[in-house]
Amino acid sequence: MNTPLVSICIPTYNRPELLQRTVASCLAQTYSHFEIIITDNSTNDDTANMASKWTDPRVRYYKNERNIGGPASAERALSLASGKYIKSLMDDDLLKPRSLELMVKSLEENPTAGIAMAPMDLIDENDARIFPRFYLFRTMRYRYRYQVGDGLIDRRRILKDFLTRDYPCTVPSGILFRAEALREAGPDSPQADFAGDLEKCMTIAAKWDFYYIDQVLSSWRLMLVCHTASLHQTGLNISAFYFITRQCLNHPAVKELFRDDWEKTVRDSMFFCSCRALLNVQASIHSRNLRLIFSTIKTIMREDKYAFNWLRLPVFVVREIFVSIFPRHDPPARE
Repeated sequence: MNTPLVSICIPTYNRPELLQRTVASCLAQTYSHFEIIITDNSTNDDTANMASKWTDPRVRYYKNERNIGGPASAERALSLASGKYIKSLMDDDLLKPRSLELMVKSLEENPTAGIAMAPMDLIDENDARIFPRFYLFRTMRYRYRYQVGDGLIDRRRILKDFLTRDYPCTVPSGILFRAEALREAGPDSPQADFAGDLEKCMTIAAKWDFYYIDQVLSSWRLMLVCHTASLHQTGLNISAFYFITRQCLNHPAVKELFRDDWEKTVRDSMFFCSCRALLNVQASIHSRNLRLIFSTIKTIMREDKYAFNWLRLPVFVVREIFVSIFPRHDPPARE
């Protein structure tokens, strides 16, 4: 295999101790032809002082003149990247030693794939493996376990899953992008809000296949103070799900892919958005905010015009509870 350059882009903000562990996991990779680009939004000099001690020339640190926000800092890191492949890495997540090796190999051998993805395990603030409970009932062993076994996933299949079944991947730490595909996708839309990574993946899926590696290649750090956890506690801007889905459905390539069952695809896509919107019901229970339930129902009825979908939602909830209590027992992913 050739050794194309991988750009690891890490936007950071006031977390030098966690960032240090993240960078250490990058430097421990079995695949060595990479650059690390850190863009720093921190309000103090702690991260800059730590970065000055790194001697590996592959690590490049940039302090933003001011806090320009997470999305803008991530876009700045991307603009500084020169690699054929892009690994966007959260500043508190970790890579397994063979992450770049296996993901680069899969994209090199499958030129139609714009993304390589793999399941993530979950860790706490001390790097210990955890198995948190999501959606009130479901114990999470992996994040983004897509199937049993490796394989190329054609764009119609992966896109249909994004639109109507589940999100095969969104957290950038578990993904390697082909730089060409990522730049084609463009910057996040403001209306995508917290789900900009989802928007990118769905936009790429309109034109590119994905490759799935059934091996845990990264760790997603889940803490009560993290942004994702807080959103699930206080409530999501659920209109973002509908916006991203409609943007995807308006893509000419998507209309061509699903022209034979277009009406059903649109209806099922809106239903899936409404299912995701129900996450705010869980958040309302955590926050004891009954008004959040009413605003969620109002948003669903405004955004999803299919009355049949509203009737399907209770069935979905019952099915999810059943699946959570009696989960499938697939063979575990490689670890």
